Amino acid sequence: MTNEEALARWRTSSSLLLAGLVLLLTACVAEEEASPTERATTQQSSQRDQAVNGQVQEEPLPQEQQPESSVTEAPDPHEQLLARLTMGDESDSGIEYEREDYQPGGWADTHRDECNVRELVLIAEALSISEVNQDCRPIDGVWRSWYDGEEFHNPSDLDIDHMVPLAEAHRSGAARWPAQRKARFANDYGFPAALTAVSAASNRNKSAQDPAEWRPPSRSAWCQYAHDWIAVKLQWSLSADRDEIGALREMLDTCPSDYARLPEFPERRPTVIHLQPQQSDGNPAADAGGTSDKTYASCDDAQAAGLERNTGSNGRGRGFPADAVPSARDGDGDGVVCER
Repeated sequence: MTNEEALARWRTSSSLLLAGLVLLLTACVAEEEASPTERATTQQSSQRDQAVNGQVQEEPLPQEQQPESSVTEAPDPHEQLLARLTMGDESDSGIEYEREDYQPGGWADTHRDECNVRELVLIAEALSISEVNQDCRPIDGVWRSWYDGEEFHNPSDLDIDHMVPLAEAHRSGAARWPAQRKARFANDYGFPAALTAVSAASNRNKSAQDPAEWRPPSRSAWCQYAHDWIAVKLQWSLSADRDEIGALREMLDTCPSDYARLPEFPERRPTVIHLQPQQSDGNPAADAGGTSDKTYASCDDAQAAGLERNTGSNGRGRGFPADAVPSARDGDGDGVVCER
């Protein structure tokens, strides 16, 4: 090869190399000047091509985040109350129920002279009462049996109901109590929910049944009845079975939306307090005190006004002059009414 031919070949190779470098630089500049959209489109096309060939797996799209709810449901107050009860099946622990174990002598005497538990409940729950004899027995008054809405004027038509019957308490944990605790439960005058004056018919129809088996005839009484039943069981740590709790829940559902149960029951305060009869000086006319220059609508009003009590000629107790309380009954005709 001559020198001229070698020089010509070198020039040709150099020209080709220079042309390749120019094309490479042009491509790089073009890629840098491409818009972000164009580059993304090119990249997506490349990824699709690679996916078809099994080289790339597409990442799943992120799930849309759901906003957390700021609303929380308010707890059911009935459930909170029922949850305080100890659930358990009824059992007498092998100890046969005997009413005499709870009330060996009937209604217990109280700290008030001559008054037993029955008499104080009657006095405390009377809508009005005008006469209590010297043995603390109400003679005349008005009572309303809240189980059935019936009204009574004769206390003999009323029974004192154990809210939680003695036999029910026996099956709910009281069977193993000592005798003294059983007697306190049966005569729990200090806790008003425990004992209540109701019609003899409703009390005897209820017998020893729990709310799953018996409810007051008046549906309007269900709310208070359920609250009182629960209060007594909690007070005395007595258990409740599943059916009983279900029935209590249904009764609580009848409570008005604005119903508010007192957190603590107040102490019973009888409207009429028994007074020991005072000795007479033997002069009924002087004791009767003659006529009064003022009259009162009832013996309660006379008592509240501080009118002096007198001893009549036939009665053993002391009362008010009949002409001072013209509405009161003078059964023995001795000129003195509302004698105690």
